[in-house]
Parts: sequence; structure tokens; C-alpha cells
Amino acid sequence: MASRVWRLKVGPIGENCYVVTSSNTSLIIDPGAQPELIFSFLKEHSLAPSLVVLTHGHLDHSAAIPELFAMLRVDLPIAVHSLDAVYLGKSGEATNRALFNAIKAPSYFHAYWKPLPAASVLLEDGMNVIGTTLRVIHTPGHSAGSICLYEPELEVGSYGYDDAEREDGAGGVSCCITGDTLFRDGVGRTDTPDADPVALERSLGKLAHFSPETLVFPGHGPRTTIGRELSAAFRD
Repeated sequence: MASRVWRLKVGPIGENCYVVTSSNTSLIIDPGAQPELIFSFLKEHSLAPSLVVLTHGHLDHSAAIPELFAMLRVDLPIAVHSLDAVYLGKSGEATNRALFNAIKAPSYFHAYWKPLPAASVLLEDGMNVIGTTLRVIHTPGHSAGSICLYEPELEVGSYGYDDAEREDGAGGVSCCITGDTLFRDGVGRTDTPDADPVALERSLGKLAHFSPETLVFPGHGPRTTIGRELSAAFRD
């Protein structure tokens, strides 16, 4: 069954939180801030999510989790790549603090840090997120455990942004939720403790093999396509 994707732009640095329905499952991807906005959206659309998925462990993609779970009155399972599980649970505070100190943004850490639950689902390259058609693509570079989520067929009327950018004819188009691996006109930063620019280059090569028409739903900023961001020369 095709998936439907919505974007919620949250927080001071415009992080993209996605809500996805696939088969009979609803999930939240990268709830980075403004839990009340995410909660209101879920209620408005009568969605009861069963899982939180993180494209990577950085705090700006996970900070809303504690308050969101309190609003939902349930602690949902959290899925993340095994290499980024250190950003959650007992090691989460030290790991996130080191990250934001390294990029000279300790104020962000102090403003948004709250203890995060440990991951309960560890994702690996090539698997599908349970109950969905979303395929996990391990794309290290921005972090060691960064992933993208590839959806082979969007539902007709699905949109990644808001009503002003809605594409009612988008049914059948594939998409890739890329986290901080690939943006419109850019890629994720590689000056963090577990980043690797060489690995990021290899990861972009993986994404370049998807159809140029594949929609890219990034972790920050507007959507784009594989063809716009990754040239034919890169794909060869």
C-alpha cells in the first residue's frame, strides 16, 4: 500500500518532522521540537502513531520526544540505526552535549535537552520499517548512523509540505526522507564528532541510483528531487 507523508516544520532552525501513514501504520519521523504542534496535528487527523523513527540521533531531531509521549500518554517505541543509539538513553546527554559543544552551539543543547528514552528498535541497511513500505538506507557521513527512508510509491494527494505546495498528482511517485544527509542545494555538515565527509560522499552515491524524479524530503528546508541535487555524472 502506498504511503502518505506530511511535513511539520518545527523549532528555531526549521527542522522537518514528518508524519507518515503506510499500510495500517502511522509513525512520526524526527520530532525535533514543538511537541504541542505535532500532537495537535495527530489529533486533527485522528492518527494514533505506533512508532517514532529517527533519521539520526541529533537532538534537533529528537528533542520533542519526552513531552510528546507525555501528551500521547504512551511511550512509543523509538527506532534508530544502531550506530546512533548512543544519542538516546543513558548515553544521550553526554553524546548530545559533546556534539553541540563541538559545533559551538551549547546554548541549543541547554535550551532543548531533556532525558530521552533509549532506542527499542535498531534499524539496519536494507530492512523495512516494521509495518510499512519504508526501506532503510544506511547513509553515514553526517553521523555514523544516519539513515534515509525510501518510499517506492506515494499515495495520490500525498504531500510533504503544506497545502500551498500540495501535489495532487503525486500518486505513484517515489520519495526519500533524507534527514540531514541531503538538502536542497546542500548536504549535511561533517564537522561533528562522528561525521565523515568521505562516508557522506559514498552515501550520496547510494542515493544517486534512485530515479531522478524521486522526491527528496530533507531534514531542513524545502523539498527537492534526486535529479536536481545529484547530477547524472554523479550517478555514473
